[in-house]
Amino acid sequence: MKKQIEKKELLKLYLWTLSYFKPFILHTLVYVLCGGVMIWGELMIPRRMGYLIDYVLPLKSINSLINQMLFLCGIAVLILVAKSIFNFLELIISNKIIKNQQTDLMLKLQQLGFSYYEKVPTGQILSLFENSVKEIQKTYTFLFPHFIYSLAQFIVPSIILILSEPIFFVAAMIGNIIYVFLNQSANKKIHYYLGVETKAAQVSQQSLYDAIASTTELKAMGSKDWFINKTTEDFNQFRIPRMWSIFWRHFRYTTVGLTLTISIVLFYFYGLDLLRNGELLLGEFIGYSFLMGLVSRGFSVFFYIIPAQYHALNYAKDLHEFMHLEPDVVELESSWDSQIDNFNVEFKNVSFSYNEEQPIIDNVSFIIPAGKKTAIVGESGSGKSTLLKLIGRFYDVNEGEISIGGYDIKQLKLNDLRKNFGYVFQDTYLFNMSIKENIKFGKPDATDEEVIQAAKRASAHEFILETDEGYDTLVGERGVRLSGGQKQRISIARMLLKEPQIILLDEATSALDTVTESSVKKSLHELSEGRTVVTVAHRLSTIMEYDSIIVLEAGKIVEQGTYQQLMDMKAQFYKLVMRGVENEV
Repeated sequence: MKKQIEKKELLKLYLWTLSYFKPFILHTLVYVLCGGVMIWGELMIPRRMGYLIDYVLPLKSINSLINQMLFLCGIAVLILVAKSIFNFLELIISNKIIKNQQTDLMLKLQQLGFSYYEKVPTGQILSLFENSVKEIQKTYTFLFPHFIYSLAQFIVPSIILILSEPIFFVAAMIGNIIYVFLNQSANKKIHYYLGVETKAAQVSQQSLYDAIASTTELKAMGSKDWFINKTTEDFNQFRIPRMWSIFWRHFRYTTVGLTLTISIVLFYFYGLDLLRNGELLLGEFIGYSFLMGLVSRGFSVFFYIIPAQYHALNYAKDLHEFMHLEPDVVELESSWDSQIDNFNVEFKNVSFSYNEEQPIIDNVSFIIPAGKKTAIVGESGSGKSTLLKLIGRFYDVNEGEISIGGYDIKQLKLNDLRKNFGYVFQDTYLFNMSIKENIKFGKPDATDEEVIQAAKRASAHEFILETDEGYDTLVGERGVRLSGGQKQRISIARMLLKEPQIILLDEATSALDTVTESSVKKSLHELSEGRTVVTVAHRLSTIMEYDSIIVLEAGKIVEQGTYQQLMDMKAQFYKLVMRGVENEV
């Protein structure tokens, strides 16, 4: 269960939330000025109404009456103009802040390393965009503006009442004090259920994502009923605290009417007595009634906003923690703007582990010469794919150094480093866009002719033309409308279009049939001329002509050489080959 925010955290968290107003200081000042004009107008109307009733109407002067009515209309128009500007600026500021906030979230998502996505469920990440931003949005669209407005709306008429008729202020505050007393218990309940609701919202978001993403598996396994029950339970964990938090908020709202009635009864009881004794004029009495209404309304809105803001801060806490996560891979301030012109890769005594306990790569040293093709093979879990991720600096090594062209990759800017790489992963991700756009992802400014040429080299052109709209066919979410082999060929086309200097292939042809693999292999061979290639091999027969083969076992290099040299040794690599050329290792 999520802990409530400690009081010492509240101010820090609130100031961070409000820091998004900084780029809009001028807009905010005009916004506050409009709010001041509105309050001034609300105070002037009851005063002028009182003056009209007590001093203008008894004179029966049409001119004086017209002048006062025009003055009141002028105030009403001024309030209307100020209110329109107030609402317009509120809309502009809140939308720009939300845009900046979502942009910051996207930038942060790109900064975080692989380990974050391996640990955090997708639903929890989506919850930041869906729930957290949505709830924090209330701070900018309602809570903070009306916090200031209602505070001023309470304080200014309170001062007028205290200086003129303190008893009326006391009458108003008696109702307000009863309101606070009745709501103490309600606020505690609201804070509790809002804390539970915030955490449950993330769980239900993950369940919704799983329900959509796993439809095929659930139907295939006949587990639909089990998953529906599980998802329903997750939604109940959100629905029940949500229901109770709404109940107590409504309870608090209904007490406003009760306490306001108490204040009105006390006001009329005392005010009518003053009228009867001639100590108060009728117009003054009506003016004070307006001020009483402003005091009570400002006070009730102010205390409504406090728990609502607390609720928003529960979501802001998640967003704040996310925005202040330290990426696993950080670009150093001293990073060089270097133009790499030599693409040999060297590992010097490299060790790496994901959890700092079990080493995945253990004191590995080797050189991949520029322009040469190197394959990495070994049993499942031996660290093959991890080596590729380390080359691209998706993780930082625990010990040792990786250099490219003589440069320690930690000293290079990430963009300078990765623009030279072309990846094809075993698990291909396609965007819910057209086939053409998915291929152009490798080179956004590519022409249609270049896209088609890359598709042909990846043996994808023919099947693309057979789709409904050819290159303009939408592939569906994650490429769901394509087969595994088709997705892999599009991924290879994407890489071919980029024409990188270092090609990293992680079982890139594992989903292809033998004929298609042969064609793609030919295209990769043509592209690899003069380029550095590192391949995690799926079919060992495909690496027979490679310049070097590295055999891993439990994160250590146990053999290295050409295909024939390793076969002649009749050791670990020989055993892998003898299991069958089609074995997945």
